[in-house]
Amino acid sequence: MPREKNTRKLNFKPIVKSFIPEDETSTGITTLLHEEIEAIYLMDVLGLYQEDAAKSMEISRPTFTRILKSARKKLATALTSGYKIILEDDIKDIIIAFCSDSQKEPFNNIDPQQNYLLIYHISNKKINILDLIKNPVYTEKLKPASILPTILLEYKVNTFISNKIGEGLKNSLLSKGIKPLNIKKPLSHEFLLELLTN
Repeated sequence: MPREKNTRKLNFKPIVKSFIPEDETSTGITTLLHEEIEAIYLMDVLGLYQEDAAKSMEISRPTFTRILKSARKKLATALTSGYKIILEDDIKDIIIAFCSDSQKEPFNNIDPQQNYLLIYHISNKKINILDLIKNPVYTEKLKPASILPTILLEYKVNTFISNKIGEGLKNSLLSKGIKPLNIKKPLSHEFLLELLTN
């Protein structure tokens, strides 16, 4: 009887679920499992060592190595053969956060310097507010990169949305497994659902 697969800790929430070659004559499809996307993200985007990436996913290093090898082989095959790439997404719930000068939509000014930090839970195409707190970047004149990623991690935030993200904050968010999303238009609940659940 095969041993049951251990649950992997997955933080990265893919926004785009597929990549299709411009020349659509190829009928091949490559499917990347969510654990494989996570491994690629941790190693090739965040630049973690395999040991640290394995700890992040709460798996052994040999298991992480197998997952990463499989992911890279699938990507190489898809790119060299012109296959469509499908990304699996096992995270059903999205927790997003943004800073705003308003407590109610539409949210026009959404950058880390604003006075409120809003945290939302999105599940089954429904959006609910989890918390609204005074932003310590605003109230205590702190640097966004020094405080926001820690707060967001406590709430298990997947994605931080802003219309202005500095490199320091961006790198700090990525190092915690939080995806920064740069949006140039005002936010509304409708727009958030359209952006994150399609």
